[in-house]
Amino acid sequence: MISPESKMRSKDRILVLSIADNKKPKNSIGNTDPRLFDGANKLHAVMDDQSCLWHFKYEMGGVPEALKCEFTSFKKLLEHAQSYYTKRNIEIKEVQD
Repeated sequence: MISPESKMRSKDRILVLSIADNKKPKNSIGNTDPRLFDGANKLHAVMDDQSCLWHFKYEMGGVPEALKCEFTSFKKLLEHAQSYYTKRNIEIKEVQD
């Protein structure tokens, strides 16, 4: 039985990005859309209802080739995103449901 306090997580979550605060120069973000940092564009993690696989989606434009893959769990998707963005001096500071 599901408890009334249980919260169903959303199938469309927004990954909020920011430039990491470390010793790398601020221009090391590579070919990343700068609108991702000010909210003008957003990176979504979306679960497909048919296949139950997770994938990335931008509100505007296409995602980079390295993010054009599908994952069996949100946890795996998040690990891949963290690995990808860490190399670009970017951190995932929040996940919004």
